[in-house]
Parts: sequence; C-alpha cells; structure tokens
Amino acid sequence: MRDLRVRLSLDVPSMRIRESIVLFAVWLLVVFTTPNLRAGELDSLLDGIGGADVYPQASAVILYDREIVKLDSVGFTYKHREFLCRILDERGASAFREQVVQFDSGRDTVIIEAARVRLADGTWIEPEPEAFTLSLAPEVKWAAAYSRLKEQRVSFPNLDVGAALYFAYRIEPKPGTKAPATPHTGDVVLFGDFDPVLEKSYVIETAVNRRIRFEMTHDSFDPVVTEADGCISYQWTKRDIPPVVPEPDMVNLSFIVPRLAWTTFADWEDLGLFVSENFWEKVELSEEAVQSWSAITAPDLQAVPALMNVATFVLHRIRSVHLPFGRIGYEPNSADRVWQNGYGDSQDKAVLLTALMRGYGYGPIPVLVSGEHVPFSNLPVLEQFRHVILAVPIGSDTLWVDPMAEYYPPGMLPYADTYGMGCMLLPGIPLIESVPPGPTAMRGARTEIRATLTSTGDLSGRLTCIPRGDQTAQVRARFRDLSSEDCGLFAESAAGRIRPGTRVTNFSVSNVVDLSAPVVVSLGFESPNYATRENGHLLMEIPLAPFEFARPDFFPSLPEVRYPVKLPGRAQFIGEFTLTIPDGFQVAAVPPTLLIDNPFVRMEVHSRRGEATMTWTQTIEIKADLVPPGEFATVRQAFEAIELPKYRLVLMEKK
Repeated sequence: MRDLRVRLSLDVPSMRIRESIVLFAVWLLVVFTTPNLRAGELDSLLDGIGGADVYPQASAVILYDREIVKLDSVGFTYKHREFLCRILDERGASAFREQVVQFDSGRDTVIIEAARVRLADGTWIEPEPEAFTLSLAPEVKWAAAYSRLKEQRVSFPNLDVGAALYFAYRIEPKPGTKAPATPHTGDVVLFGDFDPVLEKSYVIETAVNRRIRFEMTHDSFDPVVTEADGCISYQWTKRDIPPVVPEPDMVNLSFIVPRLAWTTFADWEDLGLFVSENFWEKVELSEEAVQSWSAITAPDLQAVPALMNVATFVLHRIRSVHLPFGRIGYEPNSADRVWQNGYGDSQDKAVLLTALMRGYGYGPIPVLVSGEHVPFSNLPVLEQFRHVILAVPIGSDTLWVDPMAEYYPPGMLPYADTYGMGCMLLPGIPLIESVPPGPTAMRGARTEIRATLTSTGDLSGRLTCIPRGDQTAQVRARFRDLSSEDCGLFAESAAGRIRPGTRVTNFSVSNVVDLSAPVVVSLGFESPNYATRENGHLLMEIPLAPFEFARPDFFPSLPEVRYPVKLPGRAQFIGEFTLTIPDGFQVAAVPPTLLIDNPFVRMEVHSRRGEATMTWTQTIEIKADLVPPGEFATVRQAFEAIELPKYRLVLMEKK
C-alpha cells in the first residue's frame, strides 16, 4: 500500500503557501516511491463480503476500524487509526467522500499514512495533490486565539457506489514539544454504528508508570491484557456488530452500543486538581479585566444586581466560540486575555466571569457538564464532559449561570445543562451531583386564544403566547435579528396553520433582547368560514397554537421501537381557548374530559360552558427524559389520544 506521509503542523500566517508546497512535494516524493504492499490483502477482504443484497438497510460496510493509543513514560500520547469500508449507496458515498482529521497544531503532527479508493471495477487509485487541504476548524475561523485547532481534509471524488475506501493516519507529538507537566489522556469509545462493522478494535498501550482505569457498559467483553518490556497493552475487539437502525427521536448511540470509557486519572480528586489548577491560575490573571470592568459599570451597583449585571455583560458582550470543553486542551486563556479578545469558549468565558464576580465578593464554582443526553461514567473520565457552567453561592441559594447561553437570563440554564451528572470543582474532592433542572412549569409555553364566532361561521380573535425556558430562548434567537418583512412572513405562515385562508390583522413580539423581561408573542387573526353551518348548527374545531415553540416537538410516529426514545425535555405546555358564541346560539356539546397521567407524560383536557362563552383548556406535561421500549406504547397512546378530533370539536345550536 502506498504510504502518503503528510506532516501537518503549520502556522496560520503562511499556512496556505507552505501547505501547498509541502503537500505537493511530499505527494510526489512518497506516492510514486512507496511499493504497493497491501493491495492484495485488502482485495481479499473486500471480495469476501456481500453488498446491498446482504446488508439491505446499510449505506456502507465497515470491514474494520482499528485504533491504537500509546501512552509513553514521559507523558506523550500517540494515536493511530486505520479503517476499510465499502460503499453501498449514495448516502454512504456522501458520508465517506471527505475524511477530516481535527488536531491541535500547537502540540500535534498529523501523518496521513494511506488514502486510497478501490473503484467498483477493482482498480485502486490515489487522490490528487489538491485533494489534501489544511485549514482552520470552521468553529474558529474568526477566533485567532484558537487558531491551533486545524483540520486536515482529504477528498475522494471517485468514491461512488460499489467503491471502497482505505484510510490510515496517525497523530503524534509535534517535534520539539515539551512533555506535559501533568499528563492526562482518556476517551469514550463506541463499538457500533448505523452501518454494520465486521471488526472494531481499540488498543491502549501504556507505560507501566501511566496506569489506566476503564469500564465497559452495554456489554461484558473484557480486553486482552499483555505486559512486556515495561508496557501494558489492553485490546478490545468486537466482530460482526449489527447496524443500529435509525428511529425517530431515538437516544444517543452511547445508550445502545457497547461503550468503553477510560482515563489515566486515579480518582475524582486527581481530576479536580488537574482542571482546577489550570482554571484558578487563569482567574488570578485578571487585573486588566477587573479594572476595565470597574471603569464601565456603576460603582454603587452591588450584591445580586451586580452579579446579574456582570453575567449579562459576559453573555452578550463576550462573543461565544462554540468549542467542546477540552477540544484544544484543558488550559484556558487568562481572564485578561479573554477580555482583550472579546470572545471565548465556555471555559474561557467562565474564567472571565469568575474573575469579575470575585470582585464583588462572591465565589463562583466551575461545574463540568456533558451538555447532551449520554450515559454518565462513575470513573473520573474528563472526556465525558463537554461544557463548563458556574454555580454562584448566594447565602443559602445558588445562582446558576451558563456563560454561553446568551438567550437565557442568569439563573436559568438550558435544559441540556442538567442532563446526567455534573462535576462541581470544589476545593479538595469534586462534588458529583445532578444540576437542578428546576420546576417543569419553568419550561414550555402558555398560549391563550380569545376569539369570537359569528352566526355565519367567521372566526376572529387574538392569540397570545408566553414561552418559558428553552422555548423562550428559541423565540429570542429567532426574532432578535429578524426584519419586519420576515416577521410578517412568519405571521402569515402561522396564521395559515390555524386554517388556510386565515388573515393576519396584527402581529407583535415583545423585546427579545432584554433578558429580564418575559417574551410575549401576539397574533391577531380573521378566519372566514371557519365553522361549518348545517341545519341551524355551527360545528367548529378548536384551533391550536400555530407556533412550533408553543407545543412539544415530539410525536411518536412508529407503532413500536427497538431503542429508548428521547422526549423533548421536561416542560409544560398549556393552551387555553375562550370562545364568545354568536347571539341566538348556545353550546350544545363540548369536548369530553381527558386525563392521562403516567411516569412519562400528563395529558389533560377539560371544558366549561358559560352563558355566552365556552372555555377549553389543554395541558401537556413532559415528566421524563427517556422512555424505555417496553413503555413506548404508553406514551404513544397518550399522544394519539390527545390528537383525537373529539377533544377539539364544539357544537353550537340555535336557542
């Protein structure tokens, strides 16, 4: 197999020119001088497997995916990966046609060892020189402080249906890099995917002075452990892994396939010390930031108002760089540097906010959270955390702040921050506990519709929606920079969901920038011939909220499921419809009462009649995060019940 050895660790200013020269020179030197050693072996593997007839639901077949991680005695980490796959359909071709290796160019070198395509006729081809591109990661193209985060891309335009891809690379320490003073490595590895995997192997080779701890969940296979020449090798191998068939609203793959979590930390105290030392050292470097903040804020502002003020400033005025925690190491920038830059990732913004809050006499505590719904490992695996938030003790209470959540007021967290367990970096041993999500009623939406029906069946009224929690953040994000023309288009689209032909009489959204004020969305409408007239009766269907943020983004579309189902977050959605009936009419029938209450959802519908009005109220409360497959029918039946037409039909008759 030809060996494409491309060393990549270039600096930004001259990266483009040097990249072109280096990549082309190495391509010419190596591609045409390295013998084709493994083509026969790879051909034998590829010719021995079936295609779409054997794997009818797959887009590709992974013949093998092999990873090796080496931890040497001085603290360096080396990684190697190679995989071989066959493409079965166009979706698979699109997914594998470009390979991306992301790395930290300040400490790493990427070496592309092999990149080849076997066409459907069996011919092996090499990518052209221009197929190799080196660039900044998209997340940091405008953020020079994180310009070390690079992407090596290799494109394979000839990777079509029936072709195969062989790709191998390694990541090793950049020449001249000093060994880390406090080395650490760990990872979370999945043994399974949406495509079949014939072999998945993961090997950790570690010097005896760098012991690891690990756990395997969703399976019980143990590693093969060998020891020789001062090195311990752990090898996990799993073969013939069936594909995970995608389902709507299914949980993360981490809940389904075998999952290996490993770490070099001895315990949680070791992890806490590693992160805290870096964090607090950079908080202390804050003289310029504190002085600059004092110069632009009211000197008499103190206590909780001061905390809310500075938190709001960091949320809005320090731009967010959405990098997962640890993507370019665990050492943040100093508070002064973040202030100067005017931007930061979650760790950097937490450093700055901590420094500024300490100026008011408060002591924020950094908290590591996953930011997504994945299983939690009780081992001190740092890599399972992807985000940093702050817990600010205020007397007997705690103010929670996510420095990246620009659409949430301080004290309110995105619901995703509360998934799983958080690691609160208290002095000494970290505290492992769940981040409180707060009452369900704090999230969701309340929608009120006040409408009048004429004797000819025309309906007109006003709809008012007050979103809460994550739904409020959706509205703030949607309307903050929306033009008046786009707002009008949004209103017309929403009115059309009430009934085609419905006209907008007025539309308004309250101030979405002021985080201290609730958001209110209001829609005035007229809907001609809304009710059906027949034999002196009027029959109408109660309109529901036409905004996607006013209702749960969930409906169980399958009769049954294989995997746990992810609900859209614990929240409460209330809809109230009050109808003024036409003169000379009375309500003959209203929707029947409905009450469903189980561990996952609560559904309620009830109506009441007045002399000239009718009021209908619907409540949907999401009470859990996940639904096991065996309980899915319970949730499906609840959602299907509340969608039945009988729970929304009103009949009026002449007096």
